[in-house]
Amino acid sequence: MRAVVLAVLVVCGGRWMASAQEMAGSDAASKVIALENAWNRASEAKDLKALDRILDDAFVCVSYDGRLLTKAEVLKDVKESRVQQVVTESLVVHVHGETAIATGTFRMNEVVREKSLVRQGRFVDTWLYRNGRWVSISSIGIPSE
Repeated sequence: MRAVVLAVLVVCGGRWMASAQEMAGSDAASKVIALENAWNRASEAKDLKALDRILDDAFVCVSYDGRLLTKAEVLKDVKESRVQQVVTESLVVHVHGETAIATGTFRMNEVVREKSLVRQGRFVDTWLYRNGRWVSISSIGIPSE
């Protein structure tokens, strides 16, 4: 009888722990989604302080036009850009422990040579939970054809 009770407790305990991990993953995914949106707003407003907090110091980016950029180069690009709006669609976040992968599509409205231009594409952003907060460690942007 004790063996049966112990087995039930182990199974139930394991399910509870799995459920707790799913809730923690859901909470982490929500935080990463909020940070993805904050990234867009910071880019639109040229808020380099906000971007500095969102991007890890070792951040690396493959931009939608194929350039390999460091954090400093991304901040410089944002400062000089004429982006008016960044919209993320179809955003999905998968959490794997202290790492999260965000995938989705983007639409970016900007002014280039005094003409409005809309760029669209897909992205993959990698986030790491470090020192009590989520930071983006890499981003890949792929233009739509």
